[in-house]
Amino acid sequence: MKRLFAASLLVPALLVPALLVPAAGALATPADAVKSRITSLRELGAAFKAINDGLKADEPQTILIQQSARQVRNAANQMPGWFPAGSGPEAGVKTSAKPEIWSQPAKFKAAVAAFTTEAGKFQAVAASGNPAAMKAAARSLGMTCKGCHDSFRVPGN
Repeated sequence: MKRLFAASLLVPALLVPALLVPAAGALATPADAVKSRITSLRELGAAFKAINDGLKADEPQTILIQQSARQVRNAANQMPGWFPAGSGPEAGVKTSAKPEIWSQPAKFKAAVAAFTTEAGKFQAVAASGNPAAMKAAARSLGMTCKGCHDSFRVPGN
């Protein structure tokens, strides 16, 4: 009986911290959101650089490209969560994100969706190992990056 009672206390004790973790993320400051976004975007940029470097090598680095393609695809799927309301320039935190991300949400959502689609296509092409197809798909993927940067990123940052 004592063991059953002790176990009934242990379960809630283990669950409460697990339930608080998502709540803590929801209470992050704008500075935390911007810092996290910058870190994620730098990791995305590093993965895309690895793809381009792998494609420029005398012999394409297929495994590196495939791993980086998976990173890009995963980042693309997570990207909508990188721009929570209140994490733009109005928060008083230095950010390269333009206010248009939040003032034109449908346009931003469409740009992210285009990037996500191209990231998925690139990953599929990378899995084929065909260097010519990977180069073409990398150009298409890069154009979706440029489209978003042109519309939603402060120039020069």
